[in-house]
Parts: sequence; C-alpha cells; structure tokens
Amino acid sequence: MTRKILSLLFLISTCISLSAQTTKTGVLVVGNNSASVAAAIQSARSGVKTTYLTQSQSFSTAFTEQDLDYLKRIKNYYSLKERRRSKSADSLLALPVKLNEARELIKGISDTVKNLTLNFNNVVDEIKKDGKDWEIRLKGGQKIKAQVVVDATDNLAIAAMLKIDLKNTISSPINSPNIFENKVYRSSVALGNRSDGSLVTIPMGALIPQEPENFIIVPRQIEQVKLINMSAGQAAGTIAAYCAFFKTTTKLINARVVQGELLAFNAVLIPYTDIDQKDASFLAFQRLGLSGMIKPQLDDGKIYFDTAGIVKSEDIKSPMREFYTRSQLWFADNKNDSLSIKDVIELIKFNANRGEELNKEIEESWKTSFKLNTSFDLQRNINRKEFGILADKYLQPFNIRIDPLGNLLR
Repeated sequence: MTRKILSLLFLISTCISLSAQTTKTGVLVVGNNSASVAAAIQSARSGVKTTYLTQSQSFSTAFTEQDLDYLKRIKNYYSLKERRRSKSADSLLALPVKLNEARELIKGISDTVKNLTLNFNNVVDEIKKDGKDWEIRLKGGQKIKAQVVVDATDNLAIAAMLKIDLKNTISSPINSPNIFENKVYRSSVALGNRSDGSLVTIPMGALIPQEPENFIIVPRQIEQVKLINMSAGQAAGTIAAYCAFFKTTTKLINARVVQGELLAFNAVLIPYTDIDQKDASFLAFQRLGLSGMIKPQLDDGKIYFDTAGIVKSEDIKSPMREFYTRSQLWFADNKNDSLSIKDVIELIKFNANRGEELNKEIEESWKTSFKLNTSFDLQRNINRKEFGILADKYLQPFNIRIDPLGNLLR
C-alpha cells in the first residue's frame, strides 16, 4: 500500500514538473496571422532559436495577394535549396502559391527551418520582465524565457497586458505627401499602403515602442497607413533576431545590419516601379535609395528610381557633402550643371582616394560586372542608373551607420 502511494505521489510530482517546465528561447513570436508567420520564420532563418506561439490549435491565417507573393519568395528560396541537393532538374521556382496551399506550405516550411519551434493551443496568462529577459507564463502552467518578444496578435493583446503606450514608438510612418523628404525613410524596413492605395515605406522605429526594451510590435495599421502584413512581420522577426543574436537591445540596434539582413532574404524595402527585382543591380539600387545619396522619385503615388534621368550637380551636391565633407572642395572646382561619366569617376577618385587605375577598372567592368548596356563614353552625361551602380560600388554610402531617425552616425 505504501509503495502504491509513493508511486502515485511520484507520478503527480512528475506531472506537476512537466506542466511547470520552462522553455528557453531567443525570440518568442505570438500571434495567428500572416504577420506572425513571417516574423517567426524570418527570426529562425536569421539563425536564432525561435518559438512561435499561435494561441490556437492550428493555423487560422487569412492571406492577401501580397502575403502570397511573400510566400512565393520563401517557397522559391527553399525550392532552390532542395534543387541544389537533388539530381533532378525539376524545380518549383517561380510557381505561384495558391490560397488553398498556403497553410500547408507554411507548415512545410516550419518543419524545414532550423531553430523554429511551433507551440499550438497555449495562451499567454502573464508576461513580465526577468532581468534583461522576458518570462511568459502560459495558462497550462508552462513557462517560456525569451530574450525578445514579438507581439503580432491582431489586437496587440500582449502589449495591452503590459500597458505599453502604442503611440510612443521610436518613430512613425511619414505623413507628408513625399515620404522621401524626411530622413527617417532611410531606416525603412517594411512597406504599407495609404488609403489611396499608394505604397509607402515603414521606418524601423514604428515597430519598436520606446519602452520596454526588446519588445516589438506588428500593428495592423498606423494612423492612415495599413502595414503589409508579411512585410512588417519579416521586419519584426529580423529586428528581434538581431537583438537576440548580438545580445543587445532595441535601443542599440543597427538599422543598416537589419536592412542588410532583410535584403539578403529578398525583402523589398523601396518598391521601385522601374526596377525589377531580377535586375542584376537591384540590391545596389535598394542600398543607394536607403542611403539617401540619390532619393527615390515620386510620380502619381508611384516610386521610381528614374534610371534614365541625367545626374545634375545640384541633385547630389548636398547629400555628397553630408556623407563626404571633402566633396565640397571638388564641387568648388567643378561647376558643371550636368555630370559626365568622367566627372563622376573623378569625384569618386577624389573622395575614395583612388588613383588613375580606377578608370580602367570601371571601363572593363562596364558591361561585364555592372551589366550596363550603354556605351562607356567618358564625355557623355551619366544617367542615374550608371551613377547609382558606381556610387554603391565605390562610395558605399549604405555602409555608414544611421540612427532610427535616419541621421548619419560617425
């Protein structure tokens, strides 16, 4: 009899122990929508141990056409990896994602992605700070210790539990008609839609409350801007992964590293109408636009790089001076209104401390590395596409760090 009682007590204590077990993770993503899916997948893809808590028994996500486009890019990424492993020539690349396949695709991706753990049918009962980390208690008794929390619930319920002031974020989307007039656009990490349907960029700080640290939100809408769910989710997952990986906080985050990681995973941060994502210099134009060296152009609500436009001194004199103060000496000696290819090469040599060998290097790379189909004629006016490629390659303004408001840090 005594033995049976002891066995029963041991069984009860084991059950209590299991129900109260603590899971440790780098990033905890909470939500059951397309934004939370993107946040969890991206955090794990960025190399951080991630727990995705859906708070329901299964995925019950509604997807938009923009979400399906995001899923297509993820599917293509894993299809290409699989094709490289396989001897088969077949590929799933470029195949569209159908709505009825989306949930199964996410389940398949989550099974494939390392560092990702799915936690279904558990609801957050309490969340609090535990030193630098977060402690989350679930209604079933389980605890989760996380370095960073992403609240991607539909109504930001976790932020409400913490009484976070959602209006007090590090920055907000730009309200002015021309979003590129404000330097904060340089910190853009996601996209949104205005009420007229036009696309706008979402600065990193719009997803980060001032307090507490290492808590990231994915709102459905900020003022008059509706966030594109999976774009914002991917950004939130990248920000969270950065903080967990580098063991730092949201107050010390490096926007350029976050943007670079997003671009490495095929995110579109500036949606140029005139530059296809398949363009060989797509990343160069993304980086240059984000740097502020050449601002994107707006026309009837659409964003253009204006690849064929002529580069004028007045267009780049001010940003060049901001990035490279000695450039004002060059402009003082060179007063041409429009810049030729020769002018720009001389400008680069002056600011990047390069010698005459650069002329030959650029000429040899013009059609090969740079994939330009125009003639290399030193005397003709340089267009914005050509300038953009050369500036990204040799001046590298994107490598200069910025604060969350887009100001340069030196």
